[in-house]
Amino acid sequence: QGSLSQKIVVQYLPPRTLAMSAQGLPAHILALFTPRPPPQHLPPQVTKKNIKLAGCAEYVEFFSSAANPPKEPWESPLERKARRHAEKLQAHKDSQKESITAYDPHKDPNASGDPFRTLFVGRVSYDTTEKKLKREFEVFGSIKKVRMVYDQKGKPRGYAFIEFDHERDLKNAYKQGDGKKIDGRRVMVDVERGRTVEGWLPRRLGGGRGPGRLGKPSKKKQKKLLAAKEDATEKEKEIARKEKKEDKEKEKDKKEEKEGGRKEKEKEKEKEKEKEEKKGKEKDRDRDEKRDKEKDRKRDRSRSRDRSRDRDDRKKKSRRD
Repeated sequence: QGSLSQKIVVQYLPPRTLAMSAQGLPAHILALFTPRPPPQHLPPQVTKKNIKLAGCAEYVEFFSSAANPPKEPWESPLERKARRHAEKLQAHKDSQKESITAYDPHKDPNASGDPFRTLFVGRVSYDTTEKKLKREFEVFGSIKKVRMVYDQKGKPRGYAFIEFDHERDLKNAYKQGDGKKIDGRRVMVDVERGRTVEGWLPRRLGGGRGPGRLGKPSKKKQKKLLAAKEDATEKEKEIARKEKKEDKEKEKDKKEEKEGGRKEKEKEKEKEKEKEEKKGKEKDRDRDEKRDKEKDRKRDRSRSRDRSRDRDDRKKKSRRD
């Protein structure tokens, strides 16, 4: 073309032979006409001889007849951890046996007053004082004594004992004081069990009352509980829906089976009716054919009679003549 400077040279050849040379063509077009590389030469495949395999019965005599060595015990990390935990727990229980036998709350000099009028208050803030506790629980009745429990260093342990003047005040505080908020913490209220319940042990000796009376859950816990309930109800609804669908499908299958049986019965009845109709039509045809034959016979008879009469009349006339 006009802008291209390449030229294609056409060489004159004898008739029926016309060739073109690739002079002046670009490299990417000349690459299309380059011959492929020769195929790779592979060595001839050598067939190997098959190895004859035999059993091991010939070599049984060379096996050792000695007994197997004893298996070395092996302990996994999890088993080791569980064993150490059990050993520590057992050692702790053994060390507590003496203190459990020596524990007697009735001989405790700090435990004074009537145990049936004493209230136990737990989960108390470390900032609360005896005066603050007395002020908070005086709402339920007159208080005789308030005793906060401290450790050896003089720091509060987080629980106290309140002795009321009357037992009815103790009952009111037990019913209404649980979960009361004091210094930003909700306290747990219970009766004194060390001197009122036989065989009761404190938590430091492996006893205690567990989590105690559970107060009102927080807003987050309430939301979680509501979400869990909603999930449970949704799951139950889904299960109920699936069961309803399955029941409907089963009912449909039963109905289809019944309808199929009914349809088959109806088809059989229709076939029987068609057969009866065919039989009735055939009978009617036979009757009609018989009637037609009888009619034809009667016609033939009447015709023959008429012919015989005509003959007789002709004979009589001929005689007369």
